[in-house]
Amino acid sequence: MKELSGKKLLILGGKAASVNVVQLAHRLGVETFVTGIQEGGQAKDIADHTFLVGSEEHDKLIQIIKENKIDGVMTGSAEFQIQQMIKLCKNAGLPCYATEEQWNATQDKRNFKDLCKKYGVPGVPEYSVDEELSDSDFPVIVKPVDGCSSIGISVCRNNDELRDAKKKALEASEAKKIIIERYIENGGLTHVIKYVVVDGKFYMEIMGDRYVLNNGLITAITFFPSKNTDLYLNTIDSKVKDMFLSIGFNNGVFFFQALPDGANIYVYEMGLRTGGGMTYKITEAACGNNDLEMLINYALTGKMCDDSDVQTINPYLNGKQAASLALPLIPGTISKVIGMDVIPNIEGVVNFTHFCDVGDTILPKHINTLSQLFGRIMVVRNSKKELFESLKTIRDNISVLDVDGNEMIVWDTFDKIYNNSEF
Repeated sequence: MKELSGKKLLILGGKAASVNVVQLAHRLGVETFVTGIQEGGQAKDIADHTFLVGSEEHDKLIQIIKENKIDGVMTGSAEFQIQQMIKLCKNAGLPCYATEEQWNATQDKRNFKDLCKKYGVPGVPEYSVDEELSDSDFPVIVKPVDGCSSIGISVCRNNDELRDAKKKALEASEAKKIIIERYIENGGLTHVIKYVVVDGKFYMEIMGDRYVLNNGLITAITFFPSKNTDLYLNTIDSKVKDMFLSIGFNNGVFFFQALPDGANIYVYEMGLRTGGGMTYKITEAACGNNDLEMLINYALTGKMCDDSDVQTINPYLNGKQAASLALPLIPGTISKVIGMDVIPNIEGVVNFTHFCDVGDTILPKHINTLSQLFGRIMVVRNSKKELFESLKTIRDNISVLDVDGNEMIVWDTFDKIYNNSEF
């Protein structure tokens, strides 16, 4: 990849979502300028320069860009910040991997479902927002068309629950629009599928099997590569490429969330960005490619990467096995964390990111959103047996306790998978 030492990068948002951007930019020799309306923040605390300027204050940001001779603009996975980045780059004449038109076509769930239908990308069966459903239609899932982080989403099993869920989704929707889909019960399994696009060529980078919490909506653990990688590549991959070529998407990254249902895979939503799940930590460890690094490179140079970088992409992870283990918490206030110093030294751990600290409180409103997570641990090993050995060691060593000394980490889903696995 092109030498970036000496380049200057403006990063929108001073909180946790931008930390990995600052860290990676520093690793690449890039000087960082972080903006945000708060004095401090996890990203601001490690940046070279900071500014008390909001991401929507484009006139002030353009002035900062000119005065400091900044080469590009970047942000983390927060959707508000990405929308501001797209607009700012357009106004400042700087490279950006997405346009406002592409964002609107893919991030509004209604627009995205219509686009998928046009190009034959299978979507989850849905129902009219106004119709009264029969008992045989349930369960269904209700969500805002413009939501993220699982906010405003509910699973309903009768019309009484559906009425409450519609209200909840509408309150979470800025556009005041919602979608109702069939809820596919398959043991809590979903897929995450990530693409890298370089000069109009599409590369499926990674596909994983995500298992959600028992009776929950957020991910407990994801395994890579997916057991359905072949099925997806043979049935859906070419349609996805045609769909994104139709909106002129030539460089950048995006990911899908999908549901397996027997021999079918239903795509149900996407992100026109690198994911908060940081799968680039896994692909870099297993194959050598890092899509966040590619996005930084594009922001600073207008080019994603060299041909040699593309050649390292392998959705089968060169035969390795990987997992992203989430640490969801029950409601309560964190009084003690055990094992934080042990986890990074466990064989195969390539990343441990924690979002909470002692004194933080998980409230009932945080359940089934990403705010429920204490952290995420990523592991890459050479075999499934080795992978589960490392995961079990993590399970045995980390603990998050509330003020009464009770365990806050929810291990049910992991324990069920671990106990049913065969080595």
